Order: sequence, then structure tokens, then C-alpha cells
Amino acid sequence: MQNPNGIRVLFLLSPVAFLLPFATLVFILERISQTLLNTQLHGGSRRITLYGPTNSSSDAVNTSTDVLLSIDYGPTLAILGISVFAFIVGVLAACGIWELRRVEGSPGIQRFWAWTALVANVVVVGLCVGVLAWASVVQNGQGWKGYEDVGVYGQRYTRETWVCQIDKFYPQQDWAGPACGLAKATRFMLIPLALSAILVMVSAGILTRDRGGAKWLFGGRGRYGGFASVYEMNLHGPAPPYPPGPQFFPMPQQYPGPQQYQMPQPYPYPAQPQPAHPPAQFQSTPQAPKGAATAGERAVFS
Repeated sequence: MQNPNGIRVLFLLSPVAFLLPFATLVFILERISQTLLNTQLHGGSRRITLYGPTNSSSDAVNTSTDVLLSIDYGPTLAILGISVFAFIVGVLAACGIWELRRVEGSPGIQRFWAWTALVANVVVVGLCVGVLAWASVVQNGQGWKGYEDVGVYGQRYTRETWVCQIDKFYPQQDWAGPACGLAKATRFMLIPLALSAILVMVSAGILTRDRGGAKWLFGGRGRYGGFASVYEMNLHGPAPPYPPGPQFFPMPQQYPGPQQYQMPQPYPYPAQPQPAHPPAQFQSTPQAPKGAATAGERAVFS
């Protein structure tokens, strides 16, 4: 049986699975393009020898022209910086989403991860759009107008401009075509990189909404994430409309009413016969006190 929570976590982590490879691919493509150009340079110098016409009216192919490459590394360093920063943001976003998958935990720590995932990816999107627009404008405003501009001293172009112009005017330089294609691909890879960052923001936004949205993000209590369909605690407002639970009423009990008790009837004893003559009445003779003289002992006075 599949775990729906596990599937949901994988779904929320899937944008990070795009962000990290795209950031790595941008870095790799840029390094390959740089390597193709470095293999054509003379030792450690910035000079390259091009064989072909020296002006637009000449068809000579054996004529050589030494060109000093003065490279503007601004767009290149910006693209490399974005790729490294996006990779770090992808790792942090993965940690944040993994932490926010749990409903329990410290609200302060979870807010930190939510803010990190949201703000960092907003920065990635802004950098990708800004650098792409800047590099495109610089690229379109540079280049040779003809063979007469090839050997002019003091020209400073981006690496993409150099390799693409060499491929355009000297197609026999077979290395210039792949180097130009990789340079353009590196620049346009900022578009899927920005889209991946937006998807990561969506995942972080879903997890933030589960906890109460912007109110929770800015320090509010939000809703209880541990219980489904439970409103947040409101101590000062009216009681929330909780669904009524089952009501239990005591069943009436039948008690016996007061009973009427009757006094028991006396047992009928048989009547006793009355005597014919009343019993003799005996009178008690008073007794003389102890020590008193009897009649014979009394003194007789004459």
C-alpha cells in the first residue's frame, strides 16, 4: 500500500531535482566553452591566428591574421555565479522542504526554512532574468562588421561574441562552431534555471499555506498542522463553529412509587376464664423497728 504523505513529499521535492541539475549543467557548459577557446590560444597568451581573407573583397584563404583577444568576463562570471548560487539555494531548499514536511517542530525553525526557500529562490529568479537580459543586450551590440575589423587592436568582446564571430567569418575553424553553440546554450539555460526556482517557490508556498499562509509566515499562530480541518485558537473572538458531536442523554429510569404499608393485625389469643371469687386481700403487718422492746419487756408502772 502506498504512503500518500511520502508521494506528496516526493512531489514537493521534484522541483529541486530540476534546479540542482540545471545549475550544474550551466557551470559545466560554460567550462567546456572556455576550454575549447583556450586550446586555440598560443600558450599562455591571448593571441589566436586566423587563416582567411583580410578584407571583404579578397578571397585569399592562406592569409593569416593574429588577433589579440580582449575578453569581457562580466557576463561569464555572472552566469557562473548564478549557477553556484542556484546550486546552494537548491540544497537549502531541499533541506527546508524536508523540514517543513513535518507538522511538529519549532515554529521559529520552520519559519526560517520557509523564508530561506522563498527569498533565496526569488533572488535566483531575479538574477537569472537580469543577467539573461544584460548578456543578450551586450551580445547583440557587439561583433565585427567585416573582415577589416578582425585585426583592429583594442576590441573587447565577451567570449560568446569572440567565438561566434570567428565561426561566422572563418567557418574553417571547426572548433568555433561548437564553442559558439555551447556559449549560447549556457546563456539560455538561465531560463529553465529560473523556471525551476519558481517551482521550488511553489512547493515552499504549498507547505506555508498548510500552516496558515502569510499570517503564519509573519509570526502568527496559523492553524494546527497536526490535525485536519482544525481552526486556530481564538482567545478573544467568538467560538469557532465546530461541527456538533454526538449527544448523549441519560435514559429515564423507572423507580417504584411509595408503597402503602398496613399495620399487622394482633394475633387472636384465647380468652382466659375469670375466677369465681376474687382473691383474698392480705394486709401487711407493720414490723417494729429492730431493737425496740416487746410488750412483755415493757416496764409497767403502777
